[in-house]
Amino acid sequence: MRSHIPLLPHLLCCAALAFTATGLSAQAPAPAAPANYTTKSGIPYTQGATGPLRADAYIPNGAGPFPAILYIHGGGWINGDRYQMIKLIKDLANQGYLAFSIDYDVDPVHYPASFNESLAALRYMRDHAADLNIDPARIAVAGSSAGGELAALVALNPEGLTVPASPAVASTTGTRVRAAIILNGVLDLIALGDKSHMVTEYLGGSCTSLPDVCKDASPLSHVHPGAPPFFVGHGTADATVPFTQAQAFVDALRAGKVQVRFFTAQGGPHTYWQKQQFYSQNLQDLEAFLALALRPVHAATPTVAAP
Repeated sequence: MRSHIPLLPHLLCCAALAFTATGLSAQAPAPAAPANYTTKSGIPYTQGATGPLRADAYIPNGAGPFPAILYIHGGGWINGDRYQMIKLIKDLANQGYLAFSIDYDVDPVHYPASFNESLAALRYMRDHAADLNIDPARIAVAGSSAGGELAALVALNPEGLTVPASPAVASTTGTRVRAAIILNGVLDLIALGDKSHMVTEYLGGSCTSLPDVCKDASPLSHVHPGAPPFFVGHGTADATVPFTQAQAFVDALRAGKVQVRFFTAQGGPHTYWQKQQFYSQNLQDLEAFLALALRPVHAATPTVAAP
């Protein structure tokens, strides 16, 4: 496991943690650190196919307003829920990054419904920025697996241009993000193609029968100069989404002069970031990325990664 982009030591703080077993049995777990955030649960952020879709907000303690991250769960566009990324959500909330974690419509509802719902979540975050204590100028999007596909589309296509065309959006100011975090994301549906049942179910037909839709749902097809910075993490032994997808996506971002930080989990499986051997370093790299990508808008503009 290693990060392709070296860490920037002057932007990272290291703290030594001391542990003691005084007064504890060998089997007793260490006490959990107190949460440095409060939670608002079950927020109805938009209307779904069968009823309101809900989100949870994890709001750091303090004055704020806080930089925020929209979290989009995985599950092959078939299942999953807004609690899937909970450990990462809580760890980053403790570091001052407000989380807004959403449910969205899954199978049998097809693309682009979940994409439009993700954009609706961003609009909700900005419309309710004062209530949630969000800095609307500092919002990122994060997703894992199928959620990585949606997060990448949100970052690359905030206008929501889809095939077939989605309803016109009056303004795109509410749907642009400052950065994107893609963890073992599905980035090229065309490459998975007809052999992938989950892609066929997601699109409502095979890539062969719906080539324009398949292309439109592939983040790789939307890479362009001027896109926001990306953190891309992927396991080299991912048997669900081949590592080659992440490499091709990163290469395309770099070719477009988009800033990218690429975390490679050597031997890591799908959802590598949940595994103990990768979690801490992945989190450390994420914190370094976010410290730059979501810096205050009046600050200087360093790069989030080497070219």
